Amino acid sequence: MAALDSADVTIVVQDRWIADAKRHVRGTLAIAGVDTYPTGGIPLPVNSAFGFYRQMDVLQVTGSGGNTTEYVYGYDRVNRKLQLFEEEAAAAGGPLLEADTSEVPGARTVNFYAIGW
Repeated sequence: MAALDSADVTIVVQDRWIADAKRHVRGTLAIAGVDTYPTGGIPLPVNSAFGFYRQMDVLQVTGSGGNTTEYVYGYDRVNRKLQLFEEEAAAAGGPLLEADTSEVPGARTVNFYAIGW
């Protein structure tokens, strides 16, 4: 099975503004759910898809997308990847670990807030 890539991520910008010499963007991020989670995270589309010209400094993702599998989302700024973390042993109160590469996260649409330029 193929791994998710940037073509599987759709960005919809709903609101943007400039404050404190930075661009702020709010919108939705949709992930197609038919492929597996790639090693190190899901590559993100180019910065211009988020409304930035140079860089994206902060990406906060919230929401579960209405799925049964809940994730905590992280942003790897160096590699420009969206990382998914989950509790591996829920009954034992296990730690949050990055999703493994055999996992299919499922289609989901979540909200995001980003800062950059």
